[in-house]
Amino acid sequence: MKFEMQTLAMAYDELASGKEGFRVAVGNFMNAFFLYYTNERQKLLDVPLKMPETPTWEQRGWAAFCAGAAEYLAERYDLHCPAWAYDPIYVLPEPWYHPACEAFPGLRARFEVETPEPFRRRNVFCGERVFSNPHPSSREPGDLQDLKRRRLEMLALMEPAERDAYIAHYNASMPRALRLSL
Repeated sequence: MKFEMQTLAMAYDELASGKEGFRVAVGNFMNAFFLYYTNERQKLLDVPLKMPETPTWEQRGWAAFCAGAAEYLAERYDLHCPAWAYDPIYVLPEPWYHPACEAFPGLRARFEVETPEPFRRRNVFCGERVFSNPHPSSREPGDLQDLKRRRLEMLALMEPAERDAYIAHYNASMPRALRLSL
């Protein structure tokens, strides 16, 4: 069974329209990029985004995120960054943070330090592990154990109430083997 090729533009459409959240929309794109279409990665980046005529701040943020992602992934995987990603419309006038920062404000400071340059230039802050993937075709930092270690380091810096909320939220969506405990 062949799956539909989930391009970055499709992920944007799902995010901008609210059809899907980050984990599903970007997760499906990552599956295409790291698993199903490794020989067609350029095609996954090349399709331009279709922004609404009068986008909301969130839609602009996701567009800037996707433009940063196109440049970041092109650099990391020896691809060509598509011309659409360099359009100044994808540079935000003020910082935009990955939605995880709304629930966990302590992440902002970390994301401001760790976010790769293709995102930073667009005023998007999402951290360095936004595309972490344990698949062998991935050149992204961290495997599952490293990711868990770093997450525990991050939790140690949070206030107890914020940490407890983060762990409960995280564990609710993870299989038992990947759940966090302190």
